[in-house]
Amino acid sequence: MRPVAIAVVAAMALAPATAVQTTVAAAAGTLFESVPFVLAGLALAAASARWATRTVPYLGCGCGTGPSARSLPAALATWLLFGPLVAAARLAAAVAAAWLLARRAPRCCSHGEHASEPGEHSALAQLQSIAPLAIVGGAVAPAFVAFAGLAHVPPPVAFAAGALAGFAIAPCALGAAGLGACLRSAAPAAALGFLCVAGIADLRAFVRPRARPEMHDAVAYALLAAGCAFVAWRGGDTLVHPRFALPLWGSAVTFSWLAWRRRFEQAPPLRWGPAMMLVTAVLGAPAPQYHATQTTLARAFAGEHVDFTGVVTRTLGATALVRFAITCCRADAAPVVLRLQRGLPDRAGPWVRARGVIVQTPAGLRLRVDRYRTIPAPADPFVYR
Repeated sequence: MRPVAIAVVAAMALAPATAVQTTVAAAAGTLFESVPFVLAGLALAAASARWATRTVPYLGCGCGTGPSARSLPAALATWLLFGPLVAAARLAAAVAAAWLLARRAPRCCSHGEHASEPGEHSALAQLQSIAPLAIVGGAVAPAFVAFAGLAHVPPPVAFAAGALAGFAIAPCALGAAGLGACLRSAAPAAALGFLCVAGIADLRAFVRPRARPEMHDAVAYALLAAGCAFVAWRGGDTLVHPRFALPLWGSAVTFSWLAWRRRFEQAPPLRWGPAMMLVTAVLGAPAPQYHATQTTLARAFAGEHVDFTGVVTRTLGATALVRFAITCCRADAAPVVLRLQRGLPDRAGPWVRARGVIVQTPAGLRLRVDRYRTIPAPADPFVYR
């Protein structure tokens, strides 16, 4: 993982500042999303290591390490989005992948128990293990969403791109279901490839916390406490879904206690991830940039009345309203695009609230705008599934 992370960081150094900000924000969002589940897993491990090992991967959203599609809440979401067969297939494949990975892990004794690494019992170590793949996912996700939406991409190429993106982005299981649903109508082959890999045999599945001589750092815990409190106070701070606010308050209290309890312990290498999270939360980051894709509102039908708020985009002679939707965190943010039957005046925008009716045209479904008005940019540019 380290060479991959170094390569991504080197690429970010050459990338435009906005792209770097977006990547860092997506990575920080992934880490904030992971925090409550990492702490919950450690709490269960303190009670019973065997029970926690068997249950935590199935009870959370799949934002830890290992095949994330073992998450039962995500399996339910996949059932609702794609049906029972797809949900059952992903769950079974993830369980099988976890079993195969466990068989390859070193064994410490004749009883067949897996060796326990010191890093497995430290929240800092687990977050440090997730951080590189969070950076990789934050860098790859926007490019994949833009590519998947291109017209006339051969299905085998789209499937391969989806599979590669699923491996590199490695979102949590709920995020994978959300991205797959977003891609389904515009690029079904890419969505299929993505769902066949993401959560089953992606980077997250192969990441294991690395043992370190010192696994606790008071400064890192203090940075995490401040970052979690700030994001919770801001209702998610456009980094995670607002439903994470309450768990993040609890995480802030826990990290404050750990900072006091471990106040004499230092491990400076463990500080960069928490520092990135806090700085990103305080400074904020721009919304992802939209690149012309074929993504549109799912399940829309001719005659439907729509009230939609978004950014006006004009590409390839067409006008559309765009807003990004988040399932869990910014790493799974995907554009929701509503194309207009006719263009809007140049003075309209950048943010517009439009009301109208979905109509069928030779180019597909479009919104016939009956009335619109320019509005100030909302405090939160995202919508949440």
